[in-house]
Amino acid sequence: MAKTRPVLEHAEVLRVSIDEHSIARFSKKFAIPKGFHTIRNKKMKVEKLFFTFNVARRELISLISTPGDRSLAEVARQLLPALRRQSRGAPIRLIVDAGAAENHADLLRLIDHPNQVTIVRVPRRKAYRELWKKIPDQQWTMVLESGPFTHAALKVVYWAETLTRFDVDHEDGTGWMVNVRTIVVREQGRRGKERWHALWVFGDKRTGAWDIVEEFRQRQHHEQTYRVLVHDAFVDTAASGYDKDSPDVEHPRFDEGALSFSGWMAAHVVNVVSALTQRLPQAFHRAHLRTIRRWFFAVPGDIYLGSGTVIVLLHPRRLHATWEELILWTNRRRIRVPWLEDRRLVLSMSELQS
Repeated sequence: MAKTRPVLEHAEVLRVSIDEHSIARFSKKFAIPKGFHTIRNKKMKVEKLFFTFNVARRELISLISTPGDRSLAEVARQLLPALRRQSRGAPIRLIVDAGAAENHADLLRLIDHPNQVTIVRVPRRKAYRELWKKIPDQQWTMVLESGPFTHAALKVVYWAETLTRFDVDHEDGTGWMVNVRTIVVREQGRRGKERWHALWVFGDKRTGAWDIVEEFRQRQHHEQTYRVLVHDAFVDTAASGYDKDSPDVEHPRFDEGALSFSGWMAAHVVNVVSALTQRLPQAFHRAHLRTIRRWFFAVPGDIYLGSGTVIVLLHPRRLHATWEELILWTNRRRIRVPWLEDRRLVLSMSELQS
């Protein structure tokens, strides 16, 4: 089942990314379904967390946990109805990785909605690249971009627009053909070798090709959030969804409750800390969780239990002006601590040492 935020803020267009994160499971007792693990670059026993990511606000908004054999297109289709309800009728621009394009029929079912634009990264296959190489030279447009580091040479990028034909077979033996808008990008590598990328675009024939490329690149914030989830919020330690008492080891019961709870708690921590960074100095905006932990959470202090209050006296060594603002902001909210007899939290800061 999905764990979702209660309400999405109203927007003219809701831009979301849906992607999977695989958690490796090393079990010899159960025959757990295998799935592709991107870090280990192989199929292995995994469980999957499918997160929906609000691209504009850079936050995780929903989750479904599944066994390792579920596909991205299948689960994304399961997540979209709730997003449509929460978007309050706003058009949805959906961004998905190449995992959703493994099967053309599943992909076409995913994009089949009149109020939805879908941008899909094309799988890297030799057959596609051979077709792209046949695009005439006059169809390519050159773009100069900043290099990967300060003072680096400008990066040369070429893009072209073409069509890709989908031949889809139906279950009853019939078939049909679909021509899909395709944006092909090739980048000149630092060592002369070109890198090829392509996007399939469904439901949008008006937006400029390069604007769509830039829009798809915002999906990188979703991947970066996964990195924070793994290395800072330890989502890979989430409880398993398989029932250890299942009598049939070949078909163990799967109960996603514990896995979803663990995964969403990690996601909620990342969301909360990301929101907190917006109240910090510019240098800490969108900072990683470990950076905020080092600068703001690992601060010495003393705790005093009063009559109806819990007083936390902090001893920060740096950023005293920022701490004063945070303490005032927190105390105005009159936060209660349920596990300390509902005492009100009061923050204070020790005087600066002369």
